[in-house]
Amino acid sequence: MAEQDCNYAELALRLAASDCADALAGVARPGYLMLYFLRKADSAGAALSCAIADVERAIPTAELIAIRSDFKPS
Repeated sequence: MAEQDCNYAELALRLAASDCADALAGVARPGYLMLYFLRKADSAGAALSCAIADVERAIPTAELIAIRSDFKPS
């Protein structure tokens, strides 16, 4: 993320305002933000696409580095 986007309290507000209230945020090191989502959707792909779009709207300077999933179809 860009340096101006490293105010994590402000980022939390921006994420909540961009429909990311279901995300749990964690900071491993400065400039990096981990987001854990619990999002309902018709499929894991739909949930992922929606979450990525919401984060891009909230933090335009963010760069997606990795995706991990513990999705288990029912």
